[in-house]
Amino acid sequence: MPSIFLSHTSIDKLFVEKLARDLKKLGVNVWFDKWEIKIGDSITWKIEDGIRENEFLGLVLSPEALNSEWVKSELGAAWVKQMQQKKVFVLPIYYRECQIPYFLADRKFADFRNDYESGFSELAAIFGIDETEAITQDNWRKFTKNRKVNWKQYKIREFEELVTTLVDRAVLYNWSVWVGGTSNEYSITLYAYKKPENKSISIKLVGGSNAYMATFKNESNPNNLRVSDFDIYVGNSVNYCDEFVWRVMEDFNNNFGTPTEKAQYFTERFSRNDEIYEATKDMLKRFNWYKGNNILK
Repeated sequence: MPSIFLSHTSIDKLFVEKLARDLKKLGVNVWFDKWEIKIGDSITWKIEDGIRENEFLGLVLSPEALNSEWVKSELGAAWVKQMQQKKVFVLPIYYRECQIPYFLADRKFADFRNDYESGFSELAAIFGIDETEAITQDNWRKFTKNRKVNWKQYKIREFEELVTTLVDRAVLYNWSVWVGGTSNEYSITLYAYKKPENKSISIKLVGGSNAYMATFKNESNPNNLRVSDFDIYVGNSVNYCDEFVWRVMEDFNNNFGTPTEKAQYFTERFSRNDEIYEATKDMLKRFNWYKGNNILK
């Protein structure tokens, strides 16, 4: 399993923590000071151990990093190790525009300056991880034009998370929920009724842009809405949608009180392609001592 020590300055820590988490999702062992150095530890010794024990040192390049004494010290130790082992150890990670040190000028670097995902794919390739493995739940939108990657499973998983999150919030506020079917996939409507007031908010994961769009059109069933009805941009994550819906619910309940009508939840979906057939095969295998594929067709 590949491993990397991430050398950086504190001003870049948010970027480095995201990078560290994404690398761990791919199975890379990451040495990140926030995770490794505990209260009472010797910082110098911990860093020295981290540089010695890891396969690579990822140098996060930025103007502040190149002026950091800590980074210079880490890079010096790494360079000695590289000379001793006579193989590439220092991996330049170009995060923000800066003057590349001369001894790294001829090195191939992972370029994160303009696009995180392309830089991440370049870095992942160094560890022998191709683009089909570099996809994660957070970055699947970057792979929607790549035929080699099954990005749709991540889209489905994200929408399941959205439905679960919004239904749980609806339960707290006594709002009803209706999830769209095949006529309006990846849509969900939340609605409230407290005589004489009612409120609807619908959200759809729109194809093409794969962004979440919303509408306040007065409709409880999302299957009756058109794509053109969704004219309010919400964002590209479940968290953005949750916050958007929460604000609407808070505003309604503060102005009119908690809905009095008993809430209903329509969250079932139709099967896609041969899902029922595949689920049936899995169930048959579960209750069969034979786990191969030759007799259970």
